[in-house]
Formats: sequence, structure tokens, C-alpha cells
Amino acid sequence: MTLVVELSKRQLSVLDGVVGLHIRTGEPVSSREVAGRSGLGLSAATIRNAMAELEESGLLSRSHASAGCVPTDTSLRMYVESRCLSRPLSATVRRELSRRIEATRRELVEDLEWVAKVLADVTSEAGLAVRPIADEQVLEAISLIPLGNCRVLAVVVSEDGAVEKRVVTLDREWRIEELQELANYLSAELFATPMSGVLDRLDAIGRSEDEGAMGSGSPCSREAIKIAESIFSSGEGEVQVLVAGTDNLVKAADFAEADRLRGLINALQDHARIVREWRRAFIKGTTQVIIGRESEVTASGSLGMVATLFFRQGRRAGAVGVVGPRRMDYSRIVPMVEFIGGTLTQMLDEVGADHA
Repeated sequence: MTLVVELSKRQLSVLDGVVGLHIRTGEPVSSREVAGRSGLGLSAATIRNAMAELEESGLLSRSHASAGCVPTDTSLRMYVESRCLSRPLSATVRRELSRRIEATRRELVEDLEWVAKVLADVTSEAGLAVRPIADEQVLEAISLIPLGNCRVLAVVVSEDGAVEKRVVTLDREWRIEELQELANYLSAELFATPMSGVLDRLDAIGRSEDEGAMGSGSPCSREAIKIAESIFSSGEGEVQVLVAGTDNLVKAADFAEADRLRGLINALQDHARIVREWRRAFIKGTTQVIIGRESEVTASGSLGMVATLFFRQGRRAGAVGVVGPRRMDYSRIVPMVEFIGGTLTQMLDEVGADHA
């Protein structure tokens, strides 16, 4: 979103000084502080007049007449779009991020928790990893693992690398070898089927079996179909949302007030709403910043979010990002999030090439 606000060069300089100081301190900013700490070379009176003009324009606000000013969502948005969305990382920071990723990473297809942890560690905010983020998943493989007492763990892997685990209860105990045969059959028959169409596909296979047109070489096919119907009738499963570093925020002064802390916790626990807001934001591009009242999630705790997509073989695989106070240091965090998202894309492409 590009904002068109006509400001003079002086007003822009003062606004930039106020936003920068507020991001660093978290406190309302006075004209005297801007004069003393921003390096603008302007008097406190001149800055005070410019701040009053910015307040009239809806770019600054204050709780009462004698208080300092804080940036509004609009001015933070201007700051992000002018400073943060194209800022490159230094070579030193890139090396440090690569080192942390290499030291922390685990098998990508199985677990994204480490990604959320890396994001939390390097940004000092709450790190998030979400998968899948695409509108539709396509099935790649199914594994069946016996748990005892007639229960089986079904591991459903989609083409974007997402993994869903569902426990189903069968009518009898199955040996490992039998379950492997069933899983091989289902993986072959359902490969490249959209998740939303799996049940229809199973129905079509079953009808063909009844007509003797398919499955004659697979004695386990009927049992496999029955088990698959149990797996996929249990629902589509939830999108995987992994959060790390909540303590980074709980201990921060920004959330010392009970209402703000409550809003933060509610926002981080509402995974469905986070996914919904991210999907809506990604319509506009690969990397998105959401500030304050721009979404229900961030408004509830006066928060900010930075998120970027990662891909597998050119298709959306998921998203990573951070949640923090509305005043978080976007100029530092946006390029970090983008670097980690790009690294994940590279890893997934390498995994895909290895299995091609």
C-alpha cells in the first residue's frame, strides 16, 4: 500500500526523527528530544511547530497537550515503505544468519519449529512459521505407522512439503508389512490429487473396483480405500502454525500493562486468524508488513507483524515471520525475515532436486 501524503522536506525529516526515536525507546517523543538526538540541526521550537503540523495531518498523536508524540499507524506505514522494504542485509549479518540456520536446522519436511526459533532469536520478537499457506494442497505420499490397540498414525505429506499427522482407529491390528503395502497403494493411487478431492478420488477408485476395472493386482486395495476414507473423513486438519519466543515479548516493557499483554497472548493463540490475515496480506506481494489497526490480529494487542512467503519448486510452500510491538524495528527485521524465507526456498528446491 503506497500512501500519498504531501509533506515538506522539513516535515519528513522531523517525522523520520520522531519515528526513529519512538522505535528505539518505546516512549512518546518530545520536540526537545528530537532536537537533541536526531541530528537534524533544527531548534526545538522549529521541530515543535513541525510536529504540530504532522499531528494535524494524522501522522502523530499524543495522549494530552503536554505529552510527547507517538507515530500513528499511517506514519509507521510511511516509514516502512520508504526505509524497510528494499534495505539489503550487510554481509556480516548474512553470515551470522546463515551460521544460526545451519546450527539450528532440522529435517525441513518434518519440522519447522526450528525456523520459528531462529526468527525469535535473531529478532528478539516472537517467531512464526506457517505451513501450508497455499490455497490448495496436493497429496504426495502417505505413511501408516502402527501405534497399538488398533490405532494407526497416518502421516500425509503434500507436494509443498507440509506434513499432517492423523490418528485413526481400525477394526483390527495390522502388521507393519501390511500397513506398508496399504500405504504404497494409496500413495500411488492418490499421488498429485488435491486434498479437497481425495474423498471423490477414493469413491471413483471404489466404483472401479466394484466393476472389476481396477485393482485386480492389488489384493489390499479395498482395505486401503477403507482406511483412507477414515483418514480423510476426519477433516482437512489444521494449518501448522509454530510460534517461538513468546517470552521475548512477555518480558518487554511494551506489554507491561495487563490489557496489552492479554491482547498479545490472544493474538498469538488465534492461529486461524493469523493464517487468515497472512493469506489476505500475501495477495499484495511476497513480503508484507501489517501494523496496528491494519488487521484484527495486530489491532488486538497494538502489534506489528512481518511475514514473507517461501516456495518449493516455484509454488507457495508456507510463510515465516515475526510478531512484536507496533513500534518494532522494521528496518532491521524486514530484511532478516526475507533472508530466512529465501534460505528456506533454496533448501526446499535443493530437496526437490535431490528427489527428482
